[in-house]
Amino acid sequence: MERREQILVAAAEEFDRVGFAGATIAGIARAAGVSQGTLHFHFPTKLALALGVIGEQNARTFDVVSHTDSSPVAALIGASHGIADLLRTDPIVRAGIRLSLERGEFQTATLSFYEQWIGGIVDVFRLAVASGELRTDLTAEQLGSTVVPYFTGVQLVSDVRTRRTDLMPAVATMWRVVIAATADPKHRDRLLAVVEDAFGEG
Repeated sequence: MERREQILVAAAEEFDRVGFAGATIAGIARAAGVSQGTLHFHFPTKLALALGVIGEQNARTFDVVSHTDSSPVAALIGASHGIADLLRTDPIVRAGIRLSLERGEFQTATLSFYEQWIGGIVDVFRLAVASGELRTDLTAEQLGSTVVPYFTGVQLVSDVRTRRTDLMPAVATMWRVVIAATADPKHRDRLLAVVEDAFGEG
């Protein structure tokens, strides 16, 4: 593992455990096994370190989105499964999400992430509406600006209630609700089967 990534992982674990205010440069350096001078060489301030975690979280989150599935909605279901898995297993993704909701200094980075995320989801929903998978009385913009907050809320409540041990079935339920409300009847059963294949019966 490269030194910079080593520091980011240690910082992420601290931010995820105690938040931005509770984390210290000394504690992060100790956890990373580096001197504070080495840490400051890569990240001159704790804020720079937090922004580095958020930036890496953004990159890892977007990397799980597949552009190869022939079904637009199936691609979104698969992406949500990938992101949910990262939230359960990757401290950088967990910490980035926590930090993005925690402090005003992170507002610009957080806004950029959510705008990119919503924009990408809207593009896929446009394909889903055009292909007939979804009803045409709902716009792609309405769907994207609703499903992203829905997923965000699901994972936050799962974190509070169970430390995300129930996240996969919770996201599966989210998709069953979305599909029941928005899918064209001709595609509903197939899309529900995609959810079951991805998440199990939940």
